[in-house]
Amino acid sequence: MSTNIQQTDGGVYEAAINQAQQQFQSAAANTGMDWRTEAVFAMQACAGNPFLADTARRNPLSLRMAMVNIAAIGISLNPAHGNAYLVPRDGQVILDISYRGLLKIATDTGSILWGKAELVFSNDTFVYKGPAQIPVHECDPFSDSRGDFRGAYCVAKTVDGEHLVEAVSAGEIYKIRDMSDLYRKKKAGPWVSWFGEQAKKTVLKRAQKTWPKSNHRMAAAIDYLNREAGEGIDFKEHENGGEREIKPIPTDEMIDDQTKKQVAKVVKRAVTANAFAPARDYLSEKFTGEQLVWAKEQLRQAEERYNAESDTEK
Repeated sequence: MSTNIQQTDGGVYEAAINQAQQQFQSAAANTGMDWRTEAVFAMQACAGNPFLADTARRNPLSLRMAMVNIAAIGISLNPAHGNAYLVPRDGQVILDISYRGLLKIATDTGSILWGKAELVFSNDTFVYKGPAQIPVHECDPFSDSRGDFRGAYCVAKTVDGEHLVEAVSAGEIYKIRDMSDLYRKKKAGPWVSWFGEQAKKTVLKRAQKTWPKSNHRMAAAIDYLNREAGEGIDFKEHENGGEREIKPIPTDEMIDDQTKKQVAKVVKRAVTANAFAPARDYLSEKFTGEQLVWAKEQLRQAEERYNAESDTEK
């Protein structure tokens, strides 16, 4: 029996949500997410936001991939919780995970018992007591004149009952913001619309690396936010002095004709719809090994040409 949600005037975006069902349920095998519940939340989000609905109609593949990421990461669109949202961003539907959502993943998976991120301003009293003691932070949370932004910190309680504290200065956070493609090129995106939220997420991303229990769901969420959701820095690329393993790109002669044809179609669609992030996800599902490395390189080159042509037209 089909469990598809009945289509209404939404047409295209409802079809995209329904088309994600099989991939969603496959990914949800590891996270326990319920397809029908999240499909209803997604329908409601599109129905209540004309800009989101229009973006989904124009780029249904991005909506489909956002639904799959909900299942893979294990975060709900339930609006009552405020952990994750579908948002229109740069011509795509993006799964945006709030800092509360990141904490939810951390506590659900047992990485920490609880955690809290806070912003610090120049008129606050803030005393840092080291990485294992809760700092002193005194402020008037209702004041409209707390001064200049100084930074953010996160306190987490581990399953052993210890506290871990991470603090990131305003200067470091601004540097991370400036590495976001959307902010650097267009002065747009989450860093403009929700700076405080992004600052809290930044310190959480840094803090979770010190938590004792590894968390693949948290790692997947952060990787998605950094690479696909326009938040900027990928911390993995900046560890060990900025060095990372670089895989050699296979030559065209190493790739079969069928793969070339399939990749060409995906690249063409990505350029037409300006949907490079969903196309990368699709390639990752479709290919492996040398084929995947080659396919992503074709898409990367196409995206560079697209961006260069867009800059020239401005």
